Amino acid sequence: MVTKKRRRTRRSKKSKIIILNKYNIGWGLILLGFLYFFSFALAQSSPVFKILTEYASIAFGGIGLNIFFGLAIVCGFVVLFKEYLMKTIIKQSILFMLFISAILNFEVINNWTTLSTNTNKFKELGGYISRPILWILNNMFGGQANAIKILIVILFILLIIWILYSRNISLPKFEIEKYARPQSSSKKTESKSKTVKPTNTSSSNRKENSQQQIISSNQPSSSKNNILKSIIKDKIEQKEKELEIKKRPKIHFSGDKPTFSENLIKKGQGKVALPEKFLIEKSDGLQKKLTEFNVPVTVEGFDIGPSIIQLKVKPDTGIKIANIENLANDIKLSMRAKSLRIVAPIPGTEYVGIQIPNPNPVMVKLSEILESTEFQNKVKKDYQEKKGSTVLSLGKGIDGDIIVKSLDEMPHLLIAGATGSGKSVGVNDFILSLMYQNTPSELKFLMIDPKQVELEMYSGLPYMLGPIVSDSEKALKLLKRCVLEMERRYTILKEKRVKTIVEYNERLISDKMYRIVVVIDELADMMMHKNKKEVETCINRIAAKARAVGIHLVLATQRPSVNVITGLIKANIPTRIAFGVVSQIDSRTILGGKGAEDLLGKGDMLYMDPKTKHPIRIQAPFVSTSEIDRIVSTLKNKYMQGLSEDDIYHPEIIQALEDKLETLSSATGIGGSGGGDEELVQQAIQIISQSRKASATMLQRKLNVGFARAARIMDILEERGVIGPQDGAKPREILI
Repeated sequence: MVTKKRRRTRRSKKSKIIILNKYNIGWGLILLGFLYFFSFALAQSSPVFKILTEYASIAFGGIGLNIFFGLAIVCGFVVLFKEYLMKTIIKQSILFMLFISAILNFEVINNWTTLSTNTNKFKELGGYISRPILWILNNMFGGQANAIKILIVILFILLIIWILYSRNISLPKFEIEKYARPQSSSKKTESKSKTVKPTNTSSSNRKENSQQQIISSNQPSSSKNNILKSIIKDKIEQKEKELEIKKRPKIHFSGDKPTFSENLIKKGQGKVALPEKFLIEKSDGLQKKLTEFNVPVTVEGFDIGPSIIQLKVKPDTGIKIANIENLANDIKLSMRAKSLRIVAPIPGTEYVGIQIPNPNPVMVKLSEILESTEFQNKVKKDYQEKKGSTVLSLGKGIDGDIIVKSLDEMPHLLIAGATGSGKSVGVNDFILSLMYQNTPSELKFLMIDPKQVELEMYSGLPYMLGPIVSDSEKALKLLKRCVLEMERRYTILKEKRVKTIVEYNERLISDKMYRIVVVIDELADMMMHKNKKEVETCINRIAAKARAVGIHLVLATQRPSVNVITGLIKANIPTRIAFGVVSQIDSRTILGGKGAEDLLGKGDMLYMDPKTKHPIRIQAPFVSTSEIDRIVSTLKNKYMQGLSEDDIYHPEIIQALEDKLETLSSATGIGGSGGGDEELVQQAIQIISQSRKASATMLQRKLNVGFARAARIMDILEERGVIGPQDGAKPREILI
């Protein structure tokens, strides 16, 4: 922070600007040096030699003339070939000469008395520029201790440099004068720029193709030159960005696992214990009520979970299950239950499940899941199969068993739940579970938090690929950047002839791909954005293809309506979790069936994936905000020693957030003119540049498209500055 302030203040002070010409200065120094040595060898009696020795001896004296002019030649070549050093050489030249002059004079300092009285003798031997320093040193040490004197001179020079910079003394600013190169050289640079090898991304290929189409069209020479200049400028900027990213050092994090201790989270209360009397009372009441309605059943057993009790009911022969389901409200009344859910039948059994709240609920803690045998065995199994570790802590089932699932098998997750249902706590469980198993070198997160408060505590962690995004437009940019990364990774897999990230990491031990988990805390906010179609397209593309390259989506929303969770999103993300929702309609939207409207809240959830096919009731573990803060602080202390957020955030992510949305749209083929219209737009540019006319009817005829599409292409061309706006019945102006 100090250096930044210092730079700002230095810029704020006005100083004179001296424009330098490197050719004049460089060749001038070289000619000066060669002129001296030429006259020294052949014409020492010439007036030129006398003038050079007279003035140069002021700095180094007679014994340092060869050094002085030799340095002039060296500095001349440095200025010509390393022009960026020219400013430093000129600014520090006085200090440099002072230092060398003082060193040369140490050999003659014993004759100080003679030198101080004989000015000509001093000039012959030493030089005037270092005389003040030598006078001080002679009075302090006499003619002895030359080593100490050398050290003092060095410290003195460093002190002057420190004063100049620390006190912010305004020095003249030097700028290098730039001349336009001859036409022939510019043509060479243009031809070189055309042969720049494209990167392995679909975006650069599309952009290059469109540029070639524009250049090849029969346009005026002035417009072609402008287009060529802009293309060359874009390619130079792109190369500079690539070089900057390559120069950026890769940070390797410690491989110690688990990454944090379970002791940072409070322990759970253990197993649930209920009195036998309570269970007998509930089973008797259920049997009596159903018998009243001529639906005889037998209670065969109980499943006791942290927050739910399930009575296993076996209907008598000839009794329809639908008869039990139709009596749900009567059963709820007789058992005096706050809520009731009927599972008919329990999958894989001959029983019907009657689920009621546990009168003595027990809170499940995340530490219980992380320490459990089930979790540890699942992690070991994934490592043995070389899948990496992406195990999620789902919680405890209705029978009290711990349930864990691998994100790699899902491979994406859709979560819905009303306010207060425990949805955000569940998302935190999944994030911490993944951090617990993986170092920042193995797993990265991209987080979108429109509420700005749910995920903010993870900001600045080395697990983050970029800053947490809350703005809808930036969130769309982030999704489009994920699409580009997905395509880039597929290109790499194709080159290495492997199918998945697992095979790639197995082959390349040194340069492994890390997994990326994209967490969106409130999908509804993005789906209400004006670019809703682009958001949905990005999500669907990632969900459909990204599994093989290790990119996963975790989408959460508190509004599971069909406008937010569309049919295409549901089709691409079959693994879903429903916390408590408001209505049966919301439950059907997320799960495809009822049940979530009867959940208790506070982490009570239904989990469904393609393997289970039927929702499983689970109690999600609880983790408090203070516990999350402790874990985050521990991880920062472990991994962020000497690092800032600028060091851990990926520069391409930062650049994507700063880029215009249209730039990413053209790169991904999503949005803007649309991936399908882009080719037609380029064809339209060629047609208009050749015919020098522009109208929707002409494009409709030439491109063989409908009038609506032709009109849309005209609007796109107007936005891009190819044609002018409509002016009544007058033809549009052609601007290229």
